[in-house]
Amino acid sequence: MTRWRRPVVLLLLVAGLALVATFTGPTLRLRTPMYRYVFTFDITESMNVEDLSLDGVPVSRLDYAKRTTLAALQALPCGTEAGLALFAGHRAFLLITPIEVCANYREIAAVLGNISWRMSWEPRSEVAKGLYKSIDLMTQLPAKTRIVFVSDGDEAPPIDPAVTPRFTGTPGGIRGLVIGVGGDTPMPIPKFDDDGARIGEWTPQDFENRGSDLPPHMSKTDVVNAHLSALHDSYLQSLATQTGLGYLRLADADALARRLQDEALGIPRKMSTDARGWFAGAALALFLLAQILGGRGPQD
Repeated sequence: MTRWRRPVVLLLLVAGLALVATFTGPTLRLRTPMYRYVFTFDITESMNVEDLSLDGVPVSRLDYAKRTTLAALQALPCGTEAGLALFAGHRAFLLITPIEVCANYREIAAVLGNISWRMSWEPRSEVAKGLYKSIDLMTQLPAKTRIVFVSDGDEAPPIDPAVTPRFTGTPGGIRGLVIGVGGDTPMPIPKFDDDGARIGEWTPQDFENRGSDLPPHMSKTDVVNAHLSALHDSYLQSLATQTGLGYLRLADADALARRLQDEALGIPRKMSTDARGWFAGAALALFLLAQILGGRGPQD
């Protein structure tokens, strides 16, 4: 056998072995991350402010967060698990525990689509306490469940500087993200009647008339501005730092999906994958290479 034919024969031999291997059902054990999240949505009154838009149409902060989250879930790999929860007052309420996204996408979309401010059980919005309670909620779920806390950071009523809420957990003990949603310009908060119909916007006079219900630390300025709301970006970032969570200002679904697939938020696991395609591809590549080499013939 001439020297130039030896590589061709070897390539054909290896190609044949790879082809035979496809009939044995080969599998590979790969170490890949999976993701398990509970998305906790702020459903308090300020989340009804329409200072964001989708496709050029103004939408409320809550609707923007819901639709962006749903679009981000579509971009996550199968095997990802997602649950849903609500925040109002100073508590968090779990709607559904984490379930696999691909197999249960329609169910997740239905529950997410029906989340509304009407489900709120308390008019107060104690964001810091709500975040702390949401983190506590994660400890009752399967290990390494991550939290995604979605809020505009609007504390209502404003926190008393002399009695600020304290986080008593371990920073970073629960991983996840705080997601800020809303615009930078203070906007009036929509007002609704008992039947859920919009009847205008809150005014300074509305809060002055509720004077007996307001905490004593609120100043005249606080009362005058209480009907306005904007994203409290720096405040949410400080809460994320205190609790050991990451922070993201919600811009679009792509940015959210990328952040949700952060390696630091993944849960390592080993998966078996069908390797027949890999072996068949290798056999074809080796066969073609052998044909190319063989077609050249002996070199002078």
